[in-house]
Amino acid sequence: MKVLHLMVSGRAGGIESLLRDYVNYSRHENLFLFAWAGGPAAEQIEKSGCRIIVMDKEKQGSRAVCRRILEVCEQERVDAVVVHHEAPLLRISALLAKRRSRSIRVFCYAHSDAHFLCGTGKKVGLTVKKQVFRYTFRKADKAVAISNAVKDSLMDYLGVPEQHIAVIYNGAVLERFHPVSCRRDGPLRLIYVGRLIEEKGVQTILKTLSGLSDVDYHFTVVGDGDYREPLQALAKELGIGSKVDFLGTRSDVPELLADADVFVHLPECAEGFGIAVVEAMASGLLCVCGDRGALPEIVEDGVSGIIVKNSAPDALAEILRAISRDPKKWQTLRENAVKAAQKFSIEVFAAKLDDLLEEA
Repeated sequence: MKVLHLMVSGRAGGIESLLRDYVNYSRHENLFLFAWAGGPAAEQIEKSGCRIIVMDKEKQGSRAVCRRILEVCEQERVDAVVVHHEAPLLRISALLAKRRSRSIRVFCYAHSDAHFLCGTGKKVGLTVKKQVFRYTFRKADKAVAISNAVKDSLMDYLGVPEQHIAVIYNGAVLERFHPVSCRRDGPLRLIYVGRLIEEKGVQTILKTLSGLSDVDYHFTVVGDGDYREPLQALAKELGIGSKVDFLGTRSDVPELLADADVFVHLPECAEGFGIAVVEAMASGLLCVCGDRGALPEIVEDGVSGIIVKNSAPDALAEILRAISRDPKKWQTLRENAVKAAQKFSIEVFAAKLDDLLEEA
C-alpha cells in the first residue's frame, strides 16, 4: 500500500520526530511531501529508505504546491493521503486528489485540541479557519485524533461525528529509555521536557517552587521556545535561579530523564497528548501532571503517577513536599508507570495507523 504524508516542514519537531520513527515500523510504502521546507527530520526519514519531496511554498506559491500534490497522487498511484499539518492548503489539496480519483482515501490528523488548531486573534480569521477545519475533517474518510480529549474537542467544537473519528495515541521508541530503580540521596531532582511556550505552564511550576523553602530540590528544564527568556527572568525574580537549569534543546534526553526523580507538567492549555510524559514514565520517573487535556488518559492518578488539579494551585506544592519526605513510598507508582508506558510504544502506534489505512 502506498501512502503519501503531507507535511509543512521537516524540522525536528514532535510530529516530524514521530513520523521519522514511524517509517521504521510501518509495513506500507511511505512517501513524504514537505510543502514549505526540509530539515533534519526530513533527512532522517529519507535515510530510512522513504522518498521525500521538498518544496518551497513561499517561492513557488500555493498553486504550485497544490498541483504537485495532485501530480504525485496520480503518478505514484497513491492509495491513501494522510494530512498531518493544520495548513488548509494541504487539507484542501488532499480532498481535490480524492475528488479526482475516488480510489484515494484521505485522513486528516488532529495533532492538538480543536480550539488550539483554530486559534487566531482575529474573529474573522477564526470563523474562516473553523469552517475549513469542519469541512475538511468531515469530508475526509477519517479524522484521526491523538487522544480521546482531542476527539471530544473535534466533536464539541467542530461538530465532527463521533463515528467519523479514529483515536490513535502517539508512540515513543521506548527502547531508548531505561528505568533506574535506585535513586541517589540529595535534592529532589525535578525535570520538565518540552516546548517553552506560555501555554505549557512552566511559569506555574516556577512560582510553586519559589514557595517550597522547606524542600531541597533542583529543577531541570529541557527544551526551547519563545518563552525561554521570560522564564529565566522569572526564576531569577523569584529568587530560585540557582536551583533551576535551562538546558535548551538536547539530544541526550534519555540520560537526563534517567538522572531525575520527578517529571512535572502543568500545562495551561488542553494538552493533545504528551509524548514527553510517556518517555518519563518509561524511564521510571514519578510523573506529576495537571488534569487538562489528554494527560489523565496517559497517567492514571494514584496508579501510574499523580494527577493534580490545575484549579488547585497548592496541590503541586503539597505533593512535592510529600514526595520529598518519603521518596521510597512512591516506588510502586514508578514501576506501574514503566508498564503503562508500553501502551504508547511506537510499535503500537505504527500498527494501529497501518491498520486504519488498510481498513479504509
